[in-house]
Amino acid sequence: MSYQSSVRERLARRIAGEIALSDHPGQTMRIWRERFRLPQITLADFLGISPSVISDYESGRRKSPGTSTIQRFVMALLTLDERSGGQVVAAFVRLMDVSLVDLNIVLAMSDFSSPITAKEFCKRLKCTIKSGEKLLDREIFGYTLVDVERAVKELSSDAFLKLFGATTERCLIFTSVNTGRAPMIAIKSQEFKPSLVILHGISEVDRLALELSEQMRIPLAVRKAGSVETLTRELRGIEPT
Repeated sequence: MSYQSSVRERLARRIAGEIALSDHPGQTMRIWRERFRLPQITLADFLGISPSVISDYESGRRKSPGTSTIQRFVMALLTLDERSGGQVVAAFVRLMDVSLVDLNIVLAMSDFSSPITAKEFCKRLKCTIKSGEKLLDREIFGYTLVDVERAVKELSSDAFLKLFGATTERCLIFTSVNTGRAPMIAIKSQEFKPSLVILHGISEVDRLALELSEQMRIPLAVRKAGSVETLTRELRGIEPT
């Protein structure tokens, strides 16, 4: 078995496990379908079923899928991605193939059971938008709270990818920030980009950081008030509605 095939199997087990163990398996199926950027009709055509069946599972109108349904669903995601060039699986291979990040660098990390818009996420955390306000309708699937000073100094490019967890469609929140320049330069150098960046502890952002935000089309927000402990508590209280 090739290395990539091995990682592909690990990813398949991960997706199947998350669906099977989820309190809302239909929502979890939708999250993974959207991560693979597949319309319901494309997935339904491959599986030989009506798009309404996919919709019923995702909305909870149909009872939880059985093991065979989950297996077919997962294989469909992977096969359709492979047919279109394998970009999504390749991204996950990169994300999974790195060592664990030092817990003193990652202060908090979570994936949502259902996505939340960047606008709503910023509103919940009482952030001020500095750049990319028109892009805030995009959805995010989780967040990572990072000590930027240690991350910039200690993380290799591959280890930096681990900050994204299961998906790049998340918010990276950087604390211990001086101007915002360092984290934006670090993100600029990476192949994968987050959907939203929040800088904690400052009110004014470096001009270069703003320019990089605009170039990369990543919304940039700041949260001035509150300790890291308070921010962490508020993050843990966020659950999309």
